[in-house]
Amino acid sequence: MSERAHTPGSRLTRRCFLGCLRGVALSASALAALPDIAAADDHAQERGIGQQVYQDQRKQGLIIDTSPYYDVLREVGGRISDAAAPHWYTMNWVIVKGTQANAFSVPGGWVYVNEALLRQAESREELASVLGHETGHLVLGHVMNRITQQQNIGLLFALGSLFVHTQGAAEAYNLAQLGAGYGFLNFDRQQEYQADHEGVILANKAHYDPWGMIWFFRRLEKLYGDAGFEQYVQDHPSTNDRVARIESFFASQPQTFAHWSSTMVAHSGLPLGNTNSRLLLASS
Repeated sequence: MSERAHTPGSRLTRRCFLGCLRGVALSASALAALPDIAAADDHAQERGIGQQVYQDQRKQGLIIDTSPYYDVLREVGGRISDAAAPHWYTMNWVIVKGTQANAFSVPGGWVYVNEALLRQAESREELASVLGHETGHLVLGHVMNRITQQQNIGLLFALGSLFVHTQGAAEAYNLAQLGAGYGFLNFDRQQEYQADHEGVILANKAHYDPWGMIWFFRRLEKLYGDAGFEQYVQDHPSTNDRVARIESFFASQPQTFAHWSSTMVAHSGLPLGNTNSRLLLASS
């Protein structure tokens, strides 16, 4: 279908991506405030980062307030959140603009999914795999671990190196159109593998077929190559490697995964809800 077509010009190259890193980072005032925020309580820093990213997304005009996808996003996201419980934050599921499938999570329980990804997902199972993976990064503390590492070595731009605010970089591809102006740039391959495993665990616990992750990886591979659905990760594992590791994980846990079918059931895309369904934010 035309809205799913992929053209060579839409591929995000590593060279193009690295060129965009010259963008402006989080404001100096926000960075300077972080030490005091962190001292207030154990989770204040994460709340502050989450709110800062949301407000910046709002200022850039990237947040979509009304979408027929919000109903299914909250339905699937709610089950993934329950599967990941207990957690101190209340999850927020936000749709943002973008023409190439992208998703990312932010400390404080925020998960952003763009329009292109929602159009590409064929079923709730595939969406559950994405939301499970992103929630996995939160459950496993990957983002905050990176920030803590940067702070421990005294880098004032700790957050700036993780949350890059692009401002119309004149490259072959505009990162803002990927669906967000921020990315978590430093996940390594091991963290991506861990988030994949956590994602299928959470999908299973939420009673979605965890093979949805493999189905979605294969679909995106045909469209975008090995980029996966997190366009900001600098060093993605290959799709074949990720699929092989997930299949091996399934085989190693037959009591958990053997009852699921690897055969994809034909769907015509995610169900569309009310066209006036709106973004609903919860407070942590």
